[in-house]
Formats: sequence, C-alpha cells, structure tokens
Amino acid sequence: MGDPDDLFDIYRKDHAAAVLSGPALATALSDTVRRSLGLIEELCADVTRALAQARYTTRLAQPVTDRSSYVRMDRQSESFRDYLRSWSQQRAEKGSGGMHWEAQILVTDHRRTTKEIGIGIAFEWPGTEGEGNLAFVEFWPTGAGVSLPSDARGFQRALVACIIKLEQAGELASVKDRG
Repeated sequence: MGDPDDLFDIYRKDHAAAVLSGPALATALSDTVRRSLGLIEELCADVTRALAQARYTTRLAQPVTDRSSYVRMDRQSESFRDYLRSWSQQRAEKGSGGMHWEAQILVTDHRRTTKEIGIGIAFEWPGTEGEGNLAFVEFWPTGAGVSLPSDARGFQRALVACIIKLEQAGELASVKDRG
C-alpha cells in the first residue's frame, strides 16, 4: 500500500479543502443565523399549538442582540440583514469571532399577560457538509440548554418548563387555573 505518511498527507489535503472560507463561509454563517432563528420560531409555534387548551401563545420576539457588540435590532428589518451580512463577513475574514446572541421568547396567557423568557444562542461554526447542529440555545430561567435542530423536542420541553416556572411564580396562569 505505500507509505503511511502519504495517507495522512492525503487526509490533511482533503480536510483542508472541505473547510469553508471567504464569501462561502460568510454566506454559511449568515444562513446559520437565519435558519436557527426560523427554527426557533417554528418550535414556538408548535408549543403554542400544544398548549392551546391552556390558552398560551409563545413567539420569538423581533429584537435580537449581538453579544459581541451589544447591538440590538429587529430581526425582520433591512438593517438586520445588512448587519448580518457585515457580521458574517467579519467573522469569515478573521476565521473566528463572537457567535453569541440574545433573544426573548414572549409567552402570553389567556389574560393577555405577557412575560419574556430570555435565551442565549451560540451559533455553530458551519462546515461544508451542511449537516449537524446550527445552534446551542440556553434558557436563562432554568439553565436548560439544547442543541438545534437535533434536540428540537428538548427545546420544546425546556420552553414548557420555563412556562411552568412562571406559573408557579404566579406571573402567568393557564385557563384551567381559573377558579
């Protein structure tokens, strides 16, 4: 079979070719953020459907905050898209950088009382294979952390645990809690 060092050299060359860089990395970083936030929105909608009898609604708030610069903006705005493009390009050029963001999930009960559940989102560095996790989400009220998309059910369970904690504190009430 040839010299074993040649196999290591081939592996290194193949692995180096698979690493994203430049514009491809910037696009992948930006896509990771958008896909992760979109998935969080979908999971909140699923929780709302599951809690329909208790008459809770959950949704991801529009503002998000970049922890590296503490810039807060509406994630649906054109300025967010511009910021995300710039943010992604800077990280692609450096090959690293802050990938941590903050957001809130808004929970509204049947009385129209709304409470925020803070989350921290650490976006994963993208690879070329397109597989794997996009982000790690930590729920601040409970400290629960989940990887998305692989632990989508864990995300939903953690969100419900936060809602239960708010109920226990008397800040929210489900319909069945009414007297």
